[in-house]
Amino acid sequence: MKDTENFKYEEWNEQVAKYGIVAYTSDNVKTSGHLHSQVELDIVESGEVMFMVDGRELTVSTGGGVLICPHTIHSMHYTIPGSTSTFIFGTDFLLDFMSFFESTKTPFVILDRDRCPEFAQAQIPFLIEFSHKYNVGKTVVKGLLSVLLSGMMPAYSGGEFEEREDRLSSYQVCRKLLAYVDDNITSDLSLKSIASALNIVPCYVSSVFSKNFNMTLNHYIGTKRIAMAKTMLISTLKPMSEIAYECGFSSVRSFNRRFKELEGMPPTQYRESFMNPAKSVKTVKDESTAD
Repeated sequence: MKDTENFKYEEWNEQVAKYGIVAYTSDNVKTSGHLHSQVELDIVESGEVMFMVDGRELTVSTGGGVLICPHTIHSMHYTIPGSTSTFIFGTDFLLDFMSFFESTKTPFVILDRDRCPEFAQAQIPFLIEFSHKYNVGKTVVKGLLSVLLSGMMPAYSGGEFEEREDRLSSYQVCRKLLAYVDDNITSDLSLKSIASALNIVPCYVSSVFSKNFNMTLNHYIGTKRIAMAKTMLISTLKPMSEIAYECGFSSVRSFNRRFKELEGMPPTQYRESFMNPAKSVKTVKDESTAD
């Protein structure tokens, strides 16, 4: 797939765990192909944006938008200068839509102004204001998003995606694989166990993942587990051994090794940098002076 050539994985777990939902506005931004484990809703405030989602080009103008389900590669660029409000949240943020978000059958839904009812569109100004000011609580934002999505969903027709199923079969395998990894991140995720669960030949699982996402499956799993560990390190006082096992590592030693490999420091130092930021700054200065 062309939109996976420069693919990268974005990690929002820490921010979503802390705030529930991350919202921001951006002007004339251009992004390369990327994916993440969260739901993304983009609303075009002004201008016109060309989204590339799941290999399909979508032209969205002022007042429109697109809801992107987890593990879907997407990118965007402006064809007419303007701004966009973006909302990132976990699949469990809106429980009524959780099963839809976690399904691998539908990669995105278009917010079409001509087909979306007025009661749903009425939520858009408030959501845009939230992306600028964070002026209401999570409960209110959940309500706004629920009303908007309830109006978007009836406007969706699945036929166009069914026609693409054969052409994107290997990518659909990857989306199922990613969903399985997310659901079983604390369990055994050996190639053999994953292949058995998905009823796919092991060598195919490995090759199709690397081909579509430009990274090994093992690297992706390690990244997900370390992201989970980082959240636990700064939000709990659990000992390293407990965190290591809860995040799916076979030993504290393997946890420490992978953490330092990805983060450039051991997990104890990472936790300390949040618990005692002043001491962390002093340590950096001392190391700089010693050099």
